[in-house]
Amino acid sequence: MAANRNQKPNNTGDVIKGNFKNAADTISSYAETNVDMNLVFIVLFLVGFGLLMVYSASSYVALRDFGRSNYYFKKQITADLLGLLCMAVTIFLPLKKIPEIPHVKKILYSVAIGVVFMVIPFGFESHGARRWIQVPFIGLNLQPAEITKLFMILFLAAMINALGNAVISSWKGFLMCMGLSGVASILIYAITDNLSSALIVFMIAFVMCFVASQDIKKYILFIMLGLAAAGGVVAYVASSDAASNGNFRLTRISSWLHPENSAETSAHQMLQGLYAIGNGGWFGRGLGQSVQKISVLPEPQNDMIFAVICEELGIVGAISLMIMFALMIYRMLIIAKNARDRFSFLVVSGVMAHFAIQILLNIAVVTGSIPNTGVSLPFISYGGSSALFLLIEVGLVLNVDRATRAESREH
Repeated sequence: MAANRNQKPNNTGDVIKGNFKNAADTISSYAETNVDMNLVFIVLFLVGFGLLMVYSASSYVALRDFGRSNYYFKKQITADLLGLLCMAVTIFLPLKKIPEIPHVKKILYSVAIGVVFMVIPFGFESHGARRWIQVPFIGLNLQPAEITKLFMILFLAAMINALGNAVISSWKGFLMCMGLSGVASILIYAITDNLSSALIVFMIAFVMCFVASQDIKKYILFIMLGLAAAGGVVAYVASSDAASNGNFRLTRISSWLHPENSAETSAHQMLQGLYAIGNGGWFGRGLGQSVQKISVLPEPQNDMIFAVICEELGIVGAISLMIMFALMIYRMLIIAKNARDRFSFLVVSGVMAHFAIQILLNIAVVTGSIPNTGVSLPFISYGGSSALFLLIEVGLVLNVDRATRAESREH
């Protein structure tokens, strides 16, 4: 009793410090034993930053068209929250058991193809294209092409895993995977008229076959043929009046080559994006202070949002965003390298390729490095369908990382 009377009462500051220490130890322990918290924090930062920029880029347009400045913001945050929930669930799915499911390759490929056909009876037209399906009750518009990308990654991972190193390194295995991916790409283009998504699916397949193959000669050959074909199309458009035949894709190439000839029509978006980048300078005009987004830059919250970022936050802000993207890709690369089985490695490689391709294409379009392709910037551009399925793909990566860490502890 005497000892108890001599004890000093607990200090409130010590209690608070102890609580903070316990919380920090819990987070540290979780980071060490479950998933890559660096990747989680990067993704959460990108999602939060994307919401901020969607509101900044769209507030004027939303107020003008819908009478509410937060119209696009509310739809985007709904999709992001749903995506984060799906990501959390995906982390704990038995991903490694997928290759063991009977006829899993046929199932995955059928889903990847089938969702594209759903556009025919259930799709609706927007912005001159029929590419979306509305989900009842939550008001979310899904783009089946995004679902196809996800299931094609899983299908190709299962396919390449089943074929093995020797077969995928041969022409037979390579052409088999690329042929099936080509069919999916052609259907996306034919049914939804979405060339950018079709190309992304094909490029993801190419990268996944490349990382699984022991022979890179054929890939160098295909890259050279692809570059030669692209160069031939550009040369054809540059040396003829090909754009006058009404093909809007050839018109885009012509506008990219000679923007001064169509500054008020097909080259308008690209030029306004470049003006926005130039207006921002090194440190930008300030958050929310973009001039180009006010009835000048078409759809500033969508594919051209990177131009708004450059104008409001400057080159420094844009480079900072690119560094965050690079860190995200780097963390995925580490997870892929540490994967304990071939299927998991291929899944992470496919997701990593998807993110890298979309980021590079979007920034290249906005900066005028390539013709306009209509590719969104992951987690930053407005688009609930894209955000939802990209977050599910992040969940797949974290799933692989969680399984890898669990196996490491067991051994």
